[in-house]
Amino acid sequence: MLRSTVLVAALVALAGPTQAADAALNQTVFGAYTVTVAPDPESTLSGAEYQVTVRNDQLLLSRLSAPYSGTLSKSFVADLNRDGAFEVVVTYTEATAHATVIKVYSWKDDLLQPLKLADLDTQQALGYRGDDEVAVADGKLVRLFQIYEQQNGEWAATAAQRRLHYSFDSGRWTTE
Repeated sequence: MLRSTVLVAALVALAGPTQAADAALNQTVFGAYTVTVAPDPESTLSGAEYQVTVRNDQLLLSRLSAPYSGTLSKSFVADLNRDGAFEVVVTYTEATAHATVIKVYSWKDDLLQPLKLADLDTQQALGYRGDDEVAVADGKLVRLFQIYEQQNGEWAATAAQRRLHYSFDSGRWTTE
């Protein structure tokens, strides 16, 4: 529990006031658009889905539904690739693996288009066991996670954490 508290406190201090909210219902205004991320109560697939909707003052412009497993965590709306349009970040934690899944959608040509994020490279993945905290700070997608090491065949948390941000220019996670 202390580990999670420390990670959350570090990200809150990092992000300051943010456009994130509990993913149960997150509504953000970006220019003339209102973006909402919420669980889809009318999901017709066998698993749960979330919906991302984009509206202007008069119309529903786009609706995207996507499956997820586990627990919706947070969502963010920001211009992460500095192109003047917004990206929507949706995170959820898979219960079985404690893996934090990060999905990003870019608003282009009046459509939400999925962006594939690169995996952690070999060096970044050393000691990685999941349970990431994700934030948007200073226009960057940031992830912070505890580093683990094996001791007597068991994984144990160390005092170290790894903080990375995603470079949309190079298409990879980088240290700051």
